[in-house]
Formats: sequence, C-alpha cells, structure tokens
Amino acid sequence: MDSFTRDGLHFDVTDTGPSEADGAQTVVLLHGFPQTRDSWDEVARRLNGSGLRTLSPNQRGYSPGASPRGRKSYRLHQLVDDTATLVEAVGAGPVH
Repeated sequence: MDSFTRDGLHFDVTDTGPSEADGAQTVVLLHGFPQTRDSWDEVARRLNGSGLRTLSPNQRGYSPGASPRGRKSYRLHQLVDDTATLVEAVGAGPVH
C-alpha cells in the first residue's frame, strides 16, 4: 500500500517488510513534528529484518493531499482516526 484516503484527504504511506499473509505482525510508525515518514527508514529496515511489517504514513500537514486548514483539523481525535483508517485499509489485525 502506498496511500490511503480519509474524509477526502489523501495520505502517503511507506509499507515495508513481510505481509500479514506471511504471518508478520504490523508496526505503525508515527512521526513527530517536524519530521516525515522518511524519518523512520532505518528503524523500519531493522524491524523488517526482524520479520515485522511496518507502515509509516505522512501525517496531516505532511502529505501534499492531506493538509486541511484550521487548527481544529489537527486535534488528537483526528490523528487517531487517521491512524485507525490506515490500519483498517490494510486489513491489519491488532498493531504495535
């Protein structure tokens, strides 16, 4: 998967490592401010080498298609819902 959509916003995602079909558990890597999904590249390589799948999305304000206006668009519940939508979109079970 390289992207997902929620409420008209388009988020870029880096999806690496073995799939859940291969029995891999999934780890969601969420960057802070002012990083991007690329800040997790080395960590993802190490986790993938341990047999884990990693999902690293660009969060709101960092994906070109997901930069809504207004502070209310960046409240915690919105960020949580974005992450839940990502997990649902890839069909992952419980994630780390």
